[in-house]
Amino acid sequence: MDTRAQEASLQRLRQQRSPNETLLDQHGRRLRFYDDVVRNHTVVIGVTYTLCTNSCSPALQNLMAARRLLGAQGRALRFVSMTLTPLTDTPPVLREFHQRQKLDDDWLLLTGRPQALERVQRAMGFLSRDPNDDLLSHSTMARLVDDRYLRWTHLNSLLSGPAIARMIRFELA
Repeated sequence: MDTRAQEASLQRLRQQRSPNETLLDQHGRRLRFYDDVVRNHTVVIGVTYTLCTNSCSPALQNLMAARRLLGAQGRALRFVSMTLTPLTDTPPVLREFHQRQKLDDDWLLLTGRPQALERVQRAMGFLSRDPNDDLLSHSTMARLVDDRYLRWTHLNSLLSGPAIARMIRFELA
């Protein structure tokens, strides 16, 4: 396979896994999911919603603990959470949630048009491909994505911070 065909194949795979939908962050900034969030980065991505009382807050706290334990390596990672309820999780609601959860300043919370978010979440494997499934029946999985090497890994965000940090170190070694 020649270099151009190989690059085209890799680009199709990137587009399939991380559609370049326009989303909004907690400050209301428009971001293209692939171009602005994933491209050329190593990213830890999960799903959440602000009214989730069961697993979302513990999952976020575990990911934050893992980031702290990773030190410089954790600060070099981009952490992103996408809402499952974009009609209620607007940028101002996400901004308040960001403060309440005491997330790091650079932690992105994403919302946007429901169809755009759903497309990204289904492509990344957060939601079933079955359109009849309940969107709020989400997993507590996070994704570790290294775009430069097209590496995708699952992280169980309900594991302890040290366990998640160990998994990230292993995957990025």
